[in-house]
Amino acid sequence: MLDETFYDELREINQQLKRLGEQLGKNALEDATIITAKRDDPEAVYSGYYEDWGWKKDLLIDQKHKIFLGYYNLGITENEGQALQLHLEKLQRIGISVDCITADGKYPTYLNIAIAKHQFGTDLFYRPQKDWVHNIKGDIDEINKQYQHYWKHDDFKVQTDISCKLGFLCKRGDVEHVGAYYRNQHVRQYNRRLKHCVRRYRNERNANEGFNGYLKQHMGFETSLPSKGEKQAFKHTTLCLIAVNAVVLTRLQNGITKNLTSVAYLT
Repeated sequence: MLDETFYDELREINQQLKRLGEQLGKNALEDATIITAKRDDPEAVYSGYYEDWGWKKDLLIDQKHKIFLGYYNLGITENEGQALQLHLEKLQRIGISVDCITADGKYPTYLNIAIAKHQFGTDLFYRPQKDWVHNIKGDIDEINKQYQHYWKHDDFKVQTDISCKLGFLCKRGDVEHVGAYYRNQHVRQYNRRLKHCVRRYRNERNANEGFNGYLKQHMGFETSLPSKGEKQAFKHTTLCLIAVNAVVLTRLQNGITKNLTSVAYLT
């Protein structure tokens, strides 16, 4: 029920923004934030990374308007990269597309890069990781060779461009070739414009962390957990997101398009 409420609310927010000449979801930020458990909660799990007990919530946020576009509940040690596709699928169902998502290195797997690009039309912006190396499966010659393996397939076309070949391979499940192509390109472009890309990544990530801090300080995201237990933690934090988006919707219905998520002076 909470999930339905969240996305029904988001659908209405999208309609109100369109009415006011604004766009939702052009650029987004994705990251997971910890939900610190109440003291001595027997269901809480410890994370050495966070150095704390609890769970975490993966959040997708509209970069311009700071509106919550999606959430995904996770164990504190689970990989949040799995949430990216689920966010895009749910948004697609209510008619919202995302042009670009800025995220850290846990999200741009070959699978996520390929599916985001060819199933949802979404690019990923991220900082290359130190252990990444050039993957030859992303080279044009290797992609052409892989594409030729399907020459008997009904949808195979002899003369077609690289984008169509990549889309074809993605549908066939050859996500490493597709993801490697785009990741190789991204790494080259990132390093070619290193200062600009580092500045952009840092600024967008800092903005995201700042907003998460605002959420925790002003909405009782984790300080006001009603009781112990995973179910209550996830329920409470989802209600916080719904409450913030309700503030957004109220402002939009009154023709306001700035500081949409501000809860100052609200009681």
